[in-house]
Amino acid sequence: MNRGRWSVITCALLLLGMAGAASAQPKGEPYKIGVTFPLVGPLGAWGQILVPAIEIGVQHVNEAGGVNGRPLELVIEDTKGTPDGAVAAMRKVVTVDRVPIIITIFTNVVTAQMPLADQLKVPIISTVEAPGLVSKSPWAFAHSVLLTKTLPLISERWKRENVKRLFVFHPNTAIAKIGSPLVKAEAEKLGIQHEEVLFKLGDTDFRGLVARAKDFKPDAIFIWGHGTPEEGAIMKQIRELGMTTQMYGGCSCVTARTYQKAAGSAANGLIYGGFKYDKQAAKRVIDVYRAKLGFEPDYAVIENYDIVRMIAQAIKTNGYTAEGIRAGLLAIKDMPSTGGGSINMGADRQSLVPVALYQVKDIDKPEFVEIKP
Repeated sequence: MNRGRWSVITCALLLLGMAGAASAQPKGEPYKIGVTFPLVGPLGAWGQILVPAIEIGVQHVNEAGGVNGRPLELVIEDTKGTPDGAVAAMRKVVTVDRVPIIITIFTNVVTAQMPLADQLKVPIISTVEAPGLVSKSPWAFAHSVLLTKTLPLISERWKRENVKRLFVFHPNTAIAKIGSPLVKAEAEKLGIQHEEVLFKLGDTDFRGLVARAKDFKPDAIFIWGHGTPEEGAIMKQIRELGMTTQMYGGCSCVTARTYQKAAGSAANGLIYGGFKYDKQAAKRVIDVYRAKLGFEPDYAVIENYDIVRMIAQAIKTNGYTAEGIRAGLLAIKDMPSTGGGSINMGADRQSLVPVALYQVKDIDKPEFVEIKP
């Protein structure tokens, strides 16, 4: 073919492609989504790594033409990770910014926001992992892996390893009131002697609590909380005090960079149950996130990215109102998850997602290997 003619054709095709892309750009008044996350304080590290995931989700929806031809837009407010901050942030985005849906996070925050959600009749959706929490409000949703789903996998492992003495670390927050009875009941069912302590968020020295664990002479140590650096620090100090006890976690929090930095090599060997995370399926998100922040995303990034997709689908099918979005979220069925598998919304407004048991092989890479219970 004549080279000049080829150039003309190529240019024409490029122009057509650009015109098509331009026509696909969303226009008009944006659909606003509220985001109430901690950006400072002990829980602020999670906001700094998860809000970008939500932003990428919005970016990808808008690049694909938006929702019904209109763009999504985020309204972000800092909760500081406290109940008072949570209520203030929610009031602002609903009453001032007029958003009909809020993405939020953490048990103490969601617990504080649910009565307000009932009052304002605005749905909130989060990645809280406290079993039964969102069932207390018809306007609360959760997209996460619950301890009730991961604990049976871990329990099978305890049975296999003939664990007789279990020491447990819980944070001194509302989440312990839910997690503590579950772990205790599982231990009693297996005839395991059980002891637990509460650690304080914001502390850095946990050697007193670790010394109590050492005196207990456990066969296994279980750590469950908000996935904060404090949990990584506890793991590190357990090893520094000479304990070689097998450690377990109830969520995939160790996949978070801040957790890994706090734990260091002490995280190697940790066994945890959590969100089944197929990196190949999530490659597009992983690549964009890594380019934006400079490191690989954790499981909660995929969860929050998918929450944006869930909201977009709810708006598309049921309209941009609080009632419509609520109905749309309730109707989610067999929606492909970015991390692999499918998302189904349960009648209790808790999503159902696949779970698996993993072991940390090398925290520096990082490398997490799926294992059998």
